[in-house]
Amino acid sequence: MAAPVTRAQLVAETEKERDTLLNMFGAMSREQLLWPGAYGWSAKDQAAHLAEWERLFFGWYEAGLRGENPPVPAEGYTWATEHELNQAIYERYRDEQLERVMADWRETSRRLLALIQSLSEPDLFAPNRYAWTGRGTLASFAFECGANHYRWAMVEIKRGLKFRP
Repeated sequence: MAAPVTRAQLVAETEKERDTLLNMFGAMSREQLLWPGAYGWSAKDQAAHLAEWERLFFGWYEAGLRGENPPVPAEGYTWATEHELNQAIYERYRDEQLERVMADWRETSRRLLALIQSLSEPDLFAPNRYAWTGRGTLASFAFECGANHYRWAMVEIKRGLKFRP
């Protein structure tokens, strides 16, 4: 799917994918939410992963507002070592309680949507608006950490569930 080119499209895609994922989680039993699936990650682990990437996004954005150029994706990691960052996120949250993780992701995804809705088109779509986005736009990062990431998580969760009773 092509990345949205307007705030309205970005909001609509984020809402649609978030609602679809919320419905998927809501239709799963507690046992299904905790089954290890793709990469050995459960649906709960996927939700923790999404919430942490949304927190990373908020950190990048807030640093950019202060005129800083934060390390992206995170301190000590590059895009080439993203898999190591994802493993570290998994390790950090794997023992968290299901209810806490799910509430956390509902809150970070709500905050992401609210932030997108509050920003102007130039703030979202002007290239080089923030030093940390490089040639990209804030919208492209919001899309990747939001709607596109939700879609990815759903595919991985479904793949893990199809091998379970």
